[in-house]
Amino acid sequence: MSPDQFRSSLRAVPFVPFRIHLVDQRSFDVPHPEFVMLVPSGRTAYVVPPGLDAAEIVDVSLIVSLQPITPPAAGTRAA
Repeated sequence: MSPDQFRSSLRAVPFVPFRIHLVDQRSFDVPHPEFVMLVPSGRTAYVVPPGLDAAEIVDVSLIVSLQPITPPAAGTRAA
């Protein structure tokens, strides 16, 4: 994925939560743009998965796809 494509997904209005899929089969949920910091060059992203205090370092060129995810409905709990 190009840095511009990834940046566009983070800046979408309205923002649509998505799941990042990497070539090594890992995936990370991005429920809000504040869970990602993209370095100025756009080549590297720091992704903080919900519920964790540590960031995952992601090479943006290794992103295979972004899949929209739906947040849980109000008043329900996630499994």
